Parts: sequence; C-alpha cells; structure tokens
Amino acid sequence: MIEDAAHAFPARYRGQLVGSLASTASVFSFYANKTLATGEGGMLVTRDQTIADRARIMRLHGIDRDAFDRFNSRRPAWFYQIVAPGFKYNLTDIAASLGIHQLRRASEFERRRTYLAKRYNAALADLPVVLPPQAVDGGTHAWHLYVLLLSDEAGISRDAVIDAMHANGVGCSVHYIPLHQQPYWRDRYELTADRFPHSEELARRAFSVPLYTRMTDLDQDRVIASLREILRRR
Repeated sequence: MIEDAAHAFPARYRGQLVGSLASTASVFSFYANKTLATGEGGMLVTRDQTIADRARIMRLHGIDRDAFDRFNSRRPAWFYQIVAPGFKYNLTDIAASLGIHQLRRASEFERRRTYLAKRYNAALADLPVVLPPQAVDGGTHAWHLYVLLLSDEAGISRDAVIDAMHANGVGCSVHYIPLHQQPYWRDRYELTADRFPHSEELARRAFSVPLYTRMTDLDQDRVIASLREILRRR
C-alpha cells in the first residue's frame, strides 16, 4: 500500500522543478519554518499578466494603485479607487527585507539541510521505516521536511512513536493532516475516508522528525538515538 501511495502522483510530474511545470502559477510560502523564511507571507509567480494584475489588486484591499507608488510619487498621486473586495495579503517591507537576507544564504541553508538529510538516511536505513524520496539525477531536494513512514514491521503506531519521542525530549510532527479529515471540509462536502485511501494510508503512518539549519550534529544524534531506541526494541 505504501509503494502504491508513493506513486499515486502522476509520473510525468515527478522530479520536476518548481517553475518547469506547465502550470499557470506557482506559490511559495515564507512561513517561519520554511527553507527561506520571512516570518510570514509568501509569493505568487505567474506567466499570465491577467492573473498578475488581479493578484496585485486583491492583495491590498482591492486598490487599483500600488501603495508604494502613491506614497513615493514625484507629483501628487493620492487618488485611488477600490475596484474589488480585496484582502490584506501583502508581504510587509520588513518581512521582505528579512527575505532578501535569507535569500543570500539560501545555498548555505540548502547545503546544511542536505547534509543533515544524508545523515538521517544513513542512520535510519535499517529501521522499519520508509525513507523520504531522494532528488532525481540533476535535481536538488529542498529538504524542507524529513518525513518518515512507518512500515508494517514497526510493531507500533505512528501516534505511539510521536508520544515516545516526546517523552525522550524530541518533538515530532505530522505534515499534514488530510483536508478530508478536517471538520469544515469533511462536513461541508460530506467527505468520507473510503474516497481517499492513499491519503488515509499515508496519514496513518507519516511523521516528521526535526530538521533545521541550526541543528547541530549532536542535536541530530539525539533524535537518531531516540528513534533507534523506540523502533529497535519492538
């Protein structure tokens, strides 16, 4: 079932880089735990001018002119119109400045995450888990998360593993709880588990272990030792 679920994504899209797909738009998140962070916010990129123009209007109250242009014009430019029921979705200048400095270190961050992922791969290979997919030849893995799947031989539930790790002082998480299990989507659209067998199977087995750029080898050794203790004693 795990192998089947892992290959549920269409083969023609596997291993392709963001921006190389035939998609109309792509979205990036800069939340605090992402590989490049501004604390909050994100970015939309698109080849479609109509979408770009619409996004610029909707990101800031539906105003038809960019606030930066209005407040920095060489001549009076105070007049504006609200042409759509917009939102407050703009990235702040302070957050953007954080992002610029993060961007300068993006390669450094990627190298550190890759190093840590390789250490996990080597240390956990003999445990009853399925390791994360690797980057395709010529590709680069972001290693935003390091997600493990418990195999049938683990002899322990995913939730029990997370509880045991927590008892050892190591925090783990689940990325992510499927939308069809969330009350709003489940109840509003009458979604049932039998309609999403792959998501159900992965959600039952998946958990993420710590991986972050300031993680030291000693930090990671503690995580590895805890996992080996829990999964080896079964």
